[in-house]
Amino acid sequence: MILPITDLKKGLLSFLRQQRPRGKEGNVLVHYGLKIEETNFVALIDPLITNQNKVFYFNRPEESLAILACEEAYSVRINGNNKFSILGDRIATISKKLISNLNNESFTEIPLFLGGTKFSSEKNSEEWKNFADNDWFIPEFLLYKRGKDQWLIINYFIDNDHSVVSLEHKIDCFLQTICKLSDEEDSLSRTISLQYSISQEEKVEWNKLVSDALSKIAEGLFRKIVISRRLLVDIEPSPLFQDVMIKLQENYKNCTVFLYKSDNSIFFGATPEQLLKFRNNEIEFDALAGSAKRGIIDEDDNIIACNLLKDNKNIEEHNYVIEFIKEASSKYVNNLRQFDTGIKKFSNIQHIYTPIKAELNSYEQIYKLVDEIFPTPAICGSPKDISFNFINEYERFDRGLFSGIIGYISPEEMDLVVAIRSALLIDNKLYIYSGCGIVKGSDPASEFEETEIKMKPILSIFNED
Repeated sequence: MILPITDLKKGLLSFLRQQRPRGKEGNVLVHYGLKIEETNFVALIDPLITNQNKVFYFNRPEESLAILACEEAYSVRINGNNKFSILGDRIATISKKLISNLNNESFTEIPLFLGGTKFSSEKNSEEWKNFADNDWFIPEFLLYKRGKDQWLIINYFIDNDHSVVSLEHKIDCFLQTICKLSDEEDSLSRTISLQYSISQEEKVEWNKLVSDALSKIAEGLFRKIVISRRLLVDIEPSPLFQDVMIKLQENYKNCTVFLYKSDNSIFFGATPEQLLKFRNNEIEFDALAGSAKRGIIDEDDNIIACNLLKDNKNIEEHNYVIEFIKEASSKYVNNLRQFDTGIKKFSNIQHIYTPIKAELNSYEQIYKLVDEIFPTPAICGSPKDISFNFINEYERFDRGLFSGIIGYISPEEMDLVVAIRSALLIDNKLYIYSGCGIVKGSDPASEFEETEIKMKPILSIFNED
């Protein structure tokens, strides 16, 4: 790996000498960027995981978008409140204290805050203790790729005396970490052993939970509810996440692959679901709900897809999501367009999919808009509040970041995905999560099978058969 270390240091120190953060109270955030040669981000993941407390990776192969970042220059960690809008004022305050060497076009697109928001702030489990309900941060070091351009970004708080010595030390430590890749570790082939079982008791509990949900639907309490499962797996040895990310990116090219490490907890996955994407004043939503397995051959696969688009249960489930997005966003957007409904196919499953686009009235409103649309019926239910309360009361585990938000926020852009098809690794315990939508006519056994299918993106990484 080649990084322009000398140019980086010279350029940064020259920039600091030219800057005088007068008129800005307290510390100032230096945001310094330098274009770099093509770098294999995924090869750096394991060294960073080993040496850093905070690591974030975000990759969307079909858009040639990738982010790898580590350590905190600034963090927003809020417990007891998972409202996304609480971030708005914090981010606005920090943005006023920022100086950058980048031109406006580059600066406004490069991610500033990275992180996630939990599905609910009403549970506080040991399992998720290393992540706050709202857990976002400005990384000290960020590698960013969009299209053919790649950047190394350094974020660092300085005072009026310019803490240059401390900054130089930070840069040296980071560069040593990523440049000293171990050839020995790269060549290792780890055989992963998984141990888990699905008890009859778990299936009985699942059947009861789905039956209870169907009773509430019959009573008119809600129209749809999303129930989820958690599978606990013993894993030995700990995986190399370079291998994990590569396999997810190869197997799920039209998904967003992500990893978020905090202390000794690593949350990762490959999600097909975009919550919201904002760029050039245009906002995009994904309505993704209603699913079926893939066929073994193309002919069978196409028949399954056609039947999925005709299936009343799945169409009803999908339409709830469309109606919800349109209604929840109505006071924040204009020129809303709903595009043709089709099928979005992944290696192990296919979903009914409808893209929706609109123009945002004001960027300042985007945080409130996220509160309105999250959680969507695709991962919670309809109506939202009643479904949300049912899940918190009757699901027997803490979802944490599963079905929460993962993404990034830049000065004028936002890219948020729903963290499904995901798992949490803590030491040698792997927690795998999946859920499915329950509507009138749902069958508990079929829904259980659907959750099994949705766990395959994670299990298939380690099971070669």
